[in-house]
Amino acid sequence: MRSNLLATSFLFALTASLAAQEVRAGPWQTAGKIPVGWVVHNTKYYHVQSQCGLDKAKRLGEHMEVMNVVYRKMFKPDKDGAKQYTIKLFKDEPTYHSYGGPQGAAAYYSWTAREMVCYDSGKWSDEEKTEGAVTGPETARDRLRRRRSKFMEMMTMDLLGTAAHEGWHQYFDWYVGSKVELPSWIDEGMGDYFYCAAPQRQKGAKKGAAEVGRMNDGRLWVIQAAKRQNLMVPLQTFVSMLQSAYYTNPDVCYAQGWVFCQFLLHGEGGKYTKIIPNYVRLIRSDSNWPVVTEKAFKGIDFAVMDTEFKAFIDTLKPSIAEPEEEEEEAGEGEAVPPAVPPVVPPVVPPAVPPAVPPPPPPAGGGTGPGGTGPGGG
Repeated sequence: MRSNLLATSFLFALTASLAAQEVRAGPWQTAGKIPVGWVVHNTKYYHVQSQCGLDKAKRLGEHMEVMNVVYRKMFKPDKDGAKQYTIKLFKDEPTYHSYGGPQGAAAYYSWTAREMVCYDSGKWSDEEKTEGAVTGPETARDRLRRRRSKFMEMMTMDLLGTAAHEGWHQYFDWYVGSKVELPSWIDEGMGDYFYCAAPQRQKGAKKGAAEVGRMNDGRLWVIQAAKRQNLMVPLQTFVSMLQSAYYTNPDVCYAQGWVFCQFLLHGEGGKYTKIIPNYVRLIRSDSNWPVVTEKAFKGIDFAVMDTEFKAFIDTLKPSIAEPEEEEEEAGEGEAVPPAVPPVVPPVVPPAVPPAVPPPPPPAGGGTGPGGTGPGGG
């Protein structure tokens, strides 16, 4: 039995590898470059290559057009042009990894190939979810099961959110025009901020408008726990952390990066809203990030900001409460659904090539990956 399972796994991996061999990095400008089983959909700013059919290519392209408006509004370019950004959407995780996608990330942006690469995780935030009707009285145990189900669904990687996270890295690369080192709090923190953005779908909403500043439940749970345990990084240290330091404590740092961007953009009555746009604008003309950091935070009393920041965290409420909060309500002796995994979102790989990049695609050129994770990418 074991040998049969190994043979099946080998054939599955081989099939994925052969499928990836046909896929070339970068844009496919002619029909002859489009591999069998793929389609191409072009929007104003995106060149979407899809192994998942035309409908999903269109949905991904539509979402990214909305996000591009958000990027441009927050970080206004001083150059014209409608350069199309390449996005590759693989049908599944094995094929994505065979192309060079890193483990633990559902997407990455390659600054060498200038393309975003992702795979269909099965979760698309543009799909409306409907719950089954409740028949009869609902018990505490029923509520717990429903909450846990929502929790597990939330922890699944959202394809559109992941693309929005990587789309920020892709836009920044174009905006700056060269490879510039960016402290991780703003690089990954803004990626997680954009992960949560969603097109406004209510009646009367302006076409292309997006709702930003939404809660990132997984990150919020982590940072609130870190605050209770005094594990947060002091802001004066945090704003100067590069990737290597960030990755020594990734769970807390990713959560703190997201909520710090949320704080600067939406906290303290707008007192700090200009810091992030100014930081990105300054670093485009001066790649010396320590100097840029000093300029962007000029006059800031970090001791005061730390106090304000922690108070801001206390005001935030998750959109989904942790399942364990109702566990005691289920009643003694009553069967309780299995416990969910710890509330620690998967680590988000970097937006620039890591120290040891994965092997390049067999026949498509190398890629320098970064990536994203749920609640953020």
